[in-house]
Amino acid sequence: HPLVDATFCLTSAMKVAGLLLALVAAALASDVLDLTTDNFDSILAGEDIALVEFYAPWCGHCKNLAPEYEKAATELKANDPPVALAKVDATVESSLGSKYGVSGYPTLKIFRKGVESAPYEGPRTAAGIVKYMQKQAGPSVKVLATAEEADKFLQTTEHAVLGLFDSKDTPLATAFQQLADSNRDDFKFGASYTAAVAAHLKQGSNTVVYYQPKKLENKFEAATAVYSGKPNSKSLKDFVVEKSVGLVGHLTPDSEKHFEKPLLVVFFDLDFVKNPSGAKYIRNRLLKLAQEVGTDLQFAVANTAEFGQYQQSLGLKTGKEEVSVVILGDKAKYKMAEKFSVDAVKKFVAAFAAGSLEEYIKSEPLPASNDAPVKVVVGKNYKELIADSDKDVFIEFYAPWCGHCKSLAPKWDELAEKLAKDDTVLIAKMDATANDPPSSFEVRGFPTLYFIPANNKGSPKKYEGSREVKDMLEFVKSNKSKKAKKTDL
Repeated sequence: HPLVDATFCLTSAMKVAGLLLALVAAALASDVLDLTTDNFDSILAGEDIALVEFYAPWCGHCKNLAPEYEKAATELKANDPPVALAKVDATVESSLGSKYGVSGYPTLKIFRKGVESAPYEGPRTAAGIVKYMQKQAGPSVKVLATAEEADKFLQTTEHAVLGLFDSKDTPLATAFQQLADSNRDDFKFGASYTAAVAAHLKQGSNTVVYYQPKKLENKFEAATAVYSGKPNSKSLKDFVVEKSVGLVGHLTPDSEKHFEKPLLVVFFDLDFVKNPSGAKYIRNRLLKLAQEVGTDLQFAVANTAEFGQYQQSLGLKTGKEEVSVVILGDKAKYKMAEKFSVDAVKKFVAAFAAGSLEEYIKSEPLPASNDAPVKVVVGKNYKELIADSDKDVFIEFYAPWCGHCKSLAPKWDELAEKLAKDDTVLIAKMDATANDPPSSFEVRGFPTLYFIPANNKGSPKKYEGSREVKDMLEFVKSNKSKKAKKTDL
């Protein structure tokens, strides 16, 4: 019957449409929470742990992260314990971006019970996010119920921090938990709420104690330290970091962030496990010196093989007999020329304090000839060509592989040719991957251009203008310190 057929078709169409709508809704459903200024605090306060992405809709990296973030959110929602993943459009919710110091996209931060805990420093793949956050979701503090458990906890190669409290609700215990949550990757945290454990360790209650790793124990400083400051996590962190660095700390790629500069480092084949006597031999001599000299320098020992960047920039050699002593400043670096000895290091430190050390600069060999209009500057001839010159200098810091540098090269050559007869201006270039630019220059990308006035060599001016020859020529003309003797522009 036609009416029956029509009714059947309509019913079938409605079912298909309903199924399609359900599929679309499922596809559009997201396990990533959308946060705004209005709901940010209330939603995150209900989550034991959450990862929040601050993003911009136009950001390419954010777009690449989105599908990985979604997959991770779905998997972590079912985790035990569950971990929430959320996102904030920081271009719309600008007050949230400002509050949490967002300066680039995407920025990811970990929150616990609505309180910012730590920056996210893990991978940006779904599997990597899941693995990193699963570790973060576990307890950051190991609860120690007996004296035996406390003794076992302290038999560690890590810096250990132990909280001894009457209960979890004291202000110090709360600050301690916050410290542990945000620094679990750097230190080992334990806590006991049993008076017998505190008595066994000969410590009072409601206190926090730092324990130096056994490998670092020495006769020059105490192996333990008791916190005596206010009950807040920042003061606690300052205390733990200070004690972990100690008189002569163990510098590693992970601990480097805790050391302040200027920092004197002895790089050698450091191995506390396979060669503990060799490690202690050098470190003990440095400990004695650090105690004696009374300087603002921090001291550290490090395994040369773990620091490829310093091997490159300071010419450090690896090997069982190789020992290098350097001072790392905020910008400048200094390398001791003499063979390692306590007396040599003492002289090196004294020279640094007196301001008489010459900055170490990585350098290519001097060019065989330097007669072209663009002068080649390397670390070894910078002082002669630039610092001691009575000329204005316009210099390019470049990288051989940089496409923008290759595009600039013929224009830079043309600029130099146009100024070749002007004896008051020098056009120069330096390969900043093979030579260290002096500390007065900030080179973060390529090419970077600076104008160095003849009458103020210590204050170079970064060039941010057009890279067309006529514009660069006009810039030089308007910034010259003096007129040319042979010909004017």
